[in-house]
Amino acid sequence: MPMIDTSVLVDGFFSPTESNPVAGQAEDQVVEWLWRVGFLTSPRQEAHLRSFELGLYHGIVTPRADVAAMVLGLKWFCWGSLADDQYDNYEGKDGERRFAEVVSDMRAVIAGQGISPSNPVVAGFADYWPDLTRCLDEVGRRRITVDYLGYLEAVALQNRYHARGEVPDEATFVPMRRRTVAMIFQVDVLEVVSAYRIPETLRDGAVFRELVRCFADVAAWHNDVYGVEKDVADGQTCNMVRVLAESTRCGLDEAAARVVERARHRQHVFLTCERQLPGLATELGLAPESAEQALGLARDLRAYLYANLIWCGRTRRYDLELPRTRGTFDDVLSG
Repeated sequence: MPMIDTSVLVDGFFSPTESNPVAGQAEDQVVEWLWRVGFLTSPRQEAHLRSFELGLYHGIVTPRADVAAMVLGLKWFCWGSLADDQYDNYEGKDGERRFAEVVSDMRAVIAGQGISPSNPVVAGFADYWPDLTRCLDEVGRRRITVDYLGYLEAVALQNRYHARGEVPDEATFVPMRRRTVAMIFQVDVLEVVSAYRIPETLRDGAVFRELVRCFADVAAWHNDVYGVEKDVADGQTCNMVRVLAESTRCGLDEAAARVVERARHRQHVFLTCERQLPGLATELGLAPESAEQALGLARDLRAYLYANLIWCGRTRRYDLELPRTRGTFDDVLSG
């Protein structure tokens, strides 16, 4: 796969800090949880999962979080990664119906309805969602629900392109990929994990919303660069490198370089939005603490993009010889 590292970040984007010393302990607890919900069924699967180095992220992003907070963040990251891989399996015959059934079960969980989980994807979500949303007020619950369901709706659209073997046009792809990467929802998770309290008037403003979109775009596009070989091998068409190569009639290497350059531009926009947050909070008549909370989350998002680039050089998740959409976790799927 193309190798990218922290050199693709613009100057001053993030300065590394010490990793959280409880990250390993938190990862162990999350692995035990994945066994309990049925997503791990063999030592081979556990070894494969641990080769992903998923605990690396939150160790860098939330260096001062306690074990409970770290576990809450890692549960989403580990379960979400496995679930996302399984969504790619819903592309064949009757796949759209099967995926719709999973989404229907998740909607029932969100609504507080009792269900009997049909597979580990739903079982993990049913166990996790109440813990994630317990501290949120009604407005926060509504926002996090909209963001999560928006992610699932985008995945359903993406899967239709994969099933047809069709590369989407750029205008369709960019907002879809912004959702399928799940980073808009990841912002909600980080806000809960770090116990930030950002007023909705600030969060709903154009500046904060653009900051979140920039974060999602950069994360998605970096992911698509270092994962493009894996996506090609797996028959995945919804990759920014593939989309740009198709739209500009260039090779994958040139397209990858262009994607990295576009991501640099989005980083600059992110930093501009971040600098505007204190002034915006003042204009809205908010207490200084509101800007501090928003700036704390912005720092975490920059750390996340930094951690992503450290992680891509260590993870086995994108190794061509290790199956992702088929093979390793097929036995936990229903149907």
